[in-house]
Amino acid sequence: MKTKLIEWIRKFTEETNAKGYVINISGGKDSTVVAALLVEAVGADKVFGILQPNKKKQKDLSDSIKVCKYLGIEYMEVNIYSIYLSILSSIRSTKPIYKSGYDSANLSSNNRFIYINDKTKTNIPPRIRMVVARTIAQSIGYRFAGTGNLSERYIGWFTKDGDSACDFNVIAGVTCTQVIKLGDELGLPHDLVHKTPADGLTGKSDEDNFGFTYEQLDNYILNGTSGNKEVDELIRVKHEQSIHKYGVYTPSMELFYPGNESRLDDNESIDFVPWFNGDGTCNIGESLGKQGLDVRNPQNGFSTSFISDLFI
Repeated sequence: MKTKLIEWIRKFTEETNAKGYVINISGGKDSTVVAALLVEAVGADKVFGILQPNKKKQKDLSDSIKVCKYLGIEYMEVNIYSIYLSILSSIRSTKPIYKSGYDSANLSSNNRFIYINDKTKTNIPPRIRMVVARTIAQSIGYRFAGTGNLSERYIGWFTKDGDSACDFNVIAGVTCTQVIKLGDELGLPHDLVHKTPADGLTGKSDEDNFGFTYEQLDNYILNGTSGNKEVDELIRVKHEQSIHKYGVYTPSMELFYPGNESRLDDNESIDFVPWFNGDGTCNIGESLGKQGLDVRNPQNGFSTSFISDLFI
């Protein structure tokens, strides 16, 4: 697995003319493993780590520094706490404040006050970290590497437009238990690779939040069952409830092969996102037309397609 992923990074680097990579270093196993893969693939001098604590003192900050020093990569600390407070106060108040209470409440055109609940607050820092990473990556001409494993992504254990927003994710198809094995294969420090997974937001471990273990989740993903029917149902529900996080919904058309349905199994169709002509009609493109495809039931108008990146 290690060799294949390193080879893929090198291929991606060549195909996209990437000069180097920016990565958020959390101190957890995922970012540690991805950073190590990047170093193996392109060299430590082309990997830039970003540490983004959201308070004066953050428990995992020392681990993040340890990762960067162990791998020999350049790194920068950007404390996002003031940005976080600014977002909260700007939505709540017409004048930014950094204290409890409000200075002239900020109301909508219908006099609505937007209450920011605790769940929303936990997702603000990951979104800020994405903006910071993008800013640094663009400034130095690097790509932004993602660090979410398959297990987390399968049940939506990530922040939409936060830690999911990256240029590529080399471990998107690697489960949590496989990431640990990969870390051991890379020879990374045991305490970093086998560290209890936690989100760093709620104060709980991931498994405490889930109600099941990563081992059970990974068995479900790979084998279809965790070995416990109640856990299977819990995983299924979490997966279905988080599907909206995996991509975007868009108007689409159903394409098929007229008179040659055998080219698709069981008369299935292909969802395709069309583009509009100047007169408002839609076009599926000359290349698809040459392949013999046509629009199924055009009188029905658009259907809804979902472009998912779960396994990309």
